[in-house]
Amino acid sequence: MSEKCLIAEFSNSEKFRTAIEVLETGDFTMDEVSIVTHAADENLAELRQVTEVNENALSSEKTTAASTLAGGTLGAALGTMTMMGPMLVAGPIVGMAAGAVGGSLLSAVSRWGVEHDVAAQYETKVREGSVLIIVTGDAIRVDEAAAMLRTVPPTSLEQFDK
Repeated sequence: MSEKCLIAEFSNSEKFRTAIEVLETGDFTMDEVSIVTHAADENLAELRQVTEVNENALSSEKTTAASTLAGGTLGAALGTMTMMGPMLVAGPIVGMAAGAVGGSLLSAVSRWGVEHDVAAQYETKVREGSVLIIVTGDAIRVDEAAAMLRTVPPTSLEQFDK
């Protein structure tokens, strides 16, 4: 079965949060989903605080609020984001980016057929404030993610074949 990659761009933090929740309803995990945002994203501080509350389980009320705001398993990825240049990244793409030539974050997605100029456009969009959700896996699973994310909807949504 062929592997695919889906890149969904969100310029609205509320839609991004909803997209994470939608993917969680489809049992997508941190092994399938990567999140890319700019390191200076103001919304990230709020999400990280809520995620830390969720991880520390201070109270069931706060935990419920955290899960609602940041999502469960996928939202927790925000607390484990790794800095790569001016971007913060969570998910399986972190390891791929580290192994990519020059360590460029989105050059790692070239493994799924994302051309260099397209990756550069996404890097620009992230620098301008967009958040990316990248889903990787077999064609059926990525198609399922695309259908789910279209319900949000993202600013842009593209699929790429390996």
